[in-house]
Amino acid sequence: MSDQIILKGIISECIIGINDYERKNKQKVIADITIFHDFLNLDDDIEKTINYSDIYKFTKKFISGTSYNLIETLGNNLAKKIIEEFNIKKIKIELFKPTVYEKDETVSIKLERELK
Repeated sequence: MSDQIILKGIISECIIGINDYERKNKQKVIADITIFHDFLNLDDDIEKTINYSDIYKFTKKFISGTSYNLIETLGNNLAKKIIEEFNIKKIKIELFKPTVYEKDETVSIKLERELK
């Protein structure tokens, strides 16, 4: 399946990181999410597709309510929850921590999950 719904630049904040200074204040996390969904027989009916507005809201709320040491764990748990909540078969997520280093320097993780 090559049809994709892509959400880019979803900004939220959470406690993320292993360093003391990272544990004191929430940090910005930016999510790019790709959801794979067949568009072939949608018939212009929202009930036959994935409502990306719902994914957007869910992602912002989920991230803002978390506290993790590892961005990898945040990404894995976010993917798991989106798959469960929205009955998605395949998802790709990239999470960025844009404020962890100097200006214009960032770290990110990418993951892909697929139900078999």
